[in-house]
Amino acid sequence: MRRRHQATPTGEPIIADASDVDIDAYTVMPDGRLLQRTVFGLQPEVIERIRQGYVCVKCLEAYDAAFPDECVVCHFPMRERQAAEFEKDFRGNIRFGPSTTVEEEYAMAEEQIQREAYDKARKLGLILPKYM
Repeated sequence: MRRRHQATPTGEPIIADASDVDIDAYTVMPDGRLLQRTVFGLQPEVIERIRQGYVCVKCLEAYDAAFPDECVVCHFPMRERQAAEFEKDFRGNIRFGPSTTVEEEYAMAEEQIQREAYDKARKLGLILPKYM
């Protein structure tokens, strides 16, 4: 008789810090539709728990024991395929968001505000020194 490895979902919410659509990967559905895959930005501790089998790599359901036979939420075969799926999907550290710093974003916004004010003043007929 086969002994099942049981684990209980903890109910702990695993929330991605960021998510995006992976333009290089998709899933082909049985009816032929193509679905783009999602990329999650996770904290290093969460990534390690996924690697260790305490969090489902597919739906991020957390468990109290590593590598249950199957995820109770999405039915992914965690014991059988979690490690291989993690190796395939994990991309290391990826930066999400703009490549500029907050200070650079503020400087660009301030410059845009000044440029728009200059253009508006010129349209009203005001004579101003040339905007740089």
